[in-house]
Amino acid sequence: MMNNNSHLNVFKSAFCAVVFFLGPLQSTMGQSEVPDIVAVQKNTILRVMQNLENKHVRPKSIDDNFSKIIWMKFLTGLDPNKNVFLKSDLEYLKKYELVIDNELQEGSADFFTAAYQIYHKRLNEAAAGYKRILEKPFDFAKNETIQLNGDLCDFAANQAALTQLWQKKAKYLVLKKMSDLNNGKNYSPALEKEARVKVDKWVSNTFKNLTGPSALNERFSQYINTITLEVDPHTSYFPPVKARSVNDQMAKRFYGLGLELQDKEGDVFIKSLRPGGVAIKSGLVDVNDRILSISDAKGTMQDVTGVPITDIADMIRGEKDSEVSLGLLKSSGQEKTVALKRSEIKDEEGRARSAVIEKNGYKIGYIYLQEFYVDMVNPAGIRSADDVQRELIKLKAENVNGIIFDLRGNGGGSLDEVVKMSGYFLGKGPKVQIKDANQLKIHTTNEASLYEGPLVVLVNEQSASASEIFAAVIQDYKRGIIIGSPSTYGKGTAQATLPMGKMGDKTKGTPNVSYGSLRLTQHQFYRVNGASTQLRGVKADVILPGKLAYLKIREKDNVTALTWDSIQPAVYTESNKAAIWNNILHLAKESAGQDEKFKIVDENSKLLAQNQLSPVSLNIDKFNKEQAKLSVFAKHIDQAILLPEFKKNKVKGTLDQSADPGNEWYKKWIDGLSADLYIDKSLDIVTKIITVK
Repeated sequence: MMNNNSHLNVFKSAFCAVVFFLGPLQSTMGQSEVPDIVAVQKNTILRVMQNLENKHVRPKSIDDNFSKIIWMKFLTGLDPNKNVFLKSDLEYLKKYELVIDNELQEGSADFFTAAYQIYHKRLNEAAAGYKRILEKPFDFAKNETIQLNGDLCDFAANQAALTQLWQKKAKYLVLKKMSDLNNGKNYSPALEKEARVKVDKWVSNTFKNLTGPSALNERFSQYINTITLEVDPHTSYFPPVKARSVNDQMAKRFYGLGLELQDKEGDVFIKSLRPGGVAIKSGLVDVNDRILSISDAKGTMQDVTGVPITDIADMIRGEKDSEVSLGLLKSSGQEKTVALKRSEIKDEEGRARSAVIEKNGYKIGYIYLQEFYVDMVNPAGIRSADDVQRELIKLKAENVNGIIFDLRGNGGGSLDEVVKMSGYFLGKGPKVQIKDANQLKIHTTNEASLYEGPLVVLVNEQSASASEIFAAVIQDYKRGIIIGSPSTYGKGTAQATLPMGKMGDKTKGTPNVSYGSLRLTQHQFYRVNGASTQLRGVKADVILPGKLAYLKIREKDNVTALTWDSIQPAVYTESNKAAIWNNILHLAKESAGQDEKFKIVDENSKLLAQNQLSPVSLNIDKFNKEQAKLSVFAKHIDQAILLPEFKKNKVKGTLDQSADPGNEWYKKWIDGLSADLYIDKSLDIVTKIITVK
């Protein structure tokens, strides 16, 4: 989902992925058993390096060049917006620039320790500086701007320059907060003060979290991840999870409301409502609601300003049927408190589902799959391939004339599931080639196909990994048309999770010690035609411009991504002869045409992306005009991708709702399908290629 807020996380200094976990010292032992921090860091570094050098599918040279990159990336990762460190700090730390590679081989964390000590000191200074600045009203008539893209900034040369930057940052945050609070009201000193007080509270809480008890361990995890992610963007380190959290998850004690949260400049919003969750069924919670407060165990509402998003998620979870209240700021500006009972989220409602859509005199089957899921614990548990098979059987019983398989936003999942699933459409033969450092394996299916009719696969820039395996093999066999973004995500690697630690000895009273785990890239996969999907993804046969096209979110935008390569093709037989396939492609592209709506999406998406690089005015009139302009771009996109009421397609769901006739999420889903511009264009294409004999 695109929003018109082009400067997310402007204030944060921390690497967000690590805040889900406590570091090694707090997670494996009690307070009385805390080991020497240097020893824990050393053992963690040594084990990580051993795995990177010996088990990665394409190990990287750990040399002076690697050292220089880690030096700069860690420091800019700590301070991405260049509002904490001074240039002199980097000059002092310059002595470590070419020795980090040697430190890693020895298990030394000297560079990390030196950088963290300076960082912690600067954070405390910044906290005091912002506090002083936010005590006084701002002059919004002054013409000045701020560049919020840290990549386009440099570190402050001196304290005066840094203080000036804090002044501008604080002013920007107050402007944004005033915009959120405004709701049509004109500027007033009272509004400015209200916004300033709220920003001050958020800033104070943010610095408190960044310098709190777990800060050292979180930053150490960030340092290790700077190293692993430099090897490739999917190799990452996870410190030991809290013992209580692990036990609760294993015992399935976590119950919640079915919310997906998103952090926007320190405010936590509801990004989506999970199908089957309490929130969506209640009708009281909406996407884009901002969470202001959450009740604690005693029922007292707690302000969550500046609280990390992961802590907010923990506050929402609890025991089954226990009640939690949320203080929400609705999009209308209304503040509302809702009380909901926590419940187990039903997996069934997040699984594969289907519908029948009528257009141009044909019945077209539609299957939606959000991931290639599988229950890894229970052999008799849910499997996405079995679920898709069930939906295919339903659609065949409806005598559909063609099928649209929607993999938009599907980030991947199980290799076994995608191999089996592709066999339903292709029958016997190779489906994907998997290569590690030592061998090549070709994954095949041996059963007859389940469906042989016209097929369209719908993708976008977020269709990744297993989704790309499916789309690629359908394309290589000339079995179906790939429709959507110019190319998919471009992830052609697979990872395995390796635990790191040492076993204890019960007889000696020695406990097990965990140094976390490493999600390590150990495999590359290749299409049956021999090409990798790495970086290049799967190119669509018919391109439909999307709102994500100009965002830097694909594999190729990661500078550490592995390079593209190819191997020998597998032996396979294409489903259609060249002449027939060329005719199908011609008709598909002809049906797509030049729809004006897609042109609107493309132009406004480009404008939004371009504005992310522009300095932001701190003059209130100019600021409001800029924000209004961005809102117009986003509104044009949202309007273009939805069909008007009179053009909506007729959709019939295949889910038996008799067990739960109040499934509001399902009704909304069906209504969404009827108005989806991309599905509508896919219907035009599939109904056209039906005529090919």
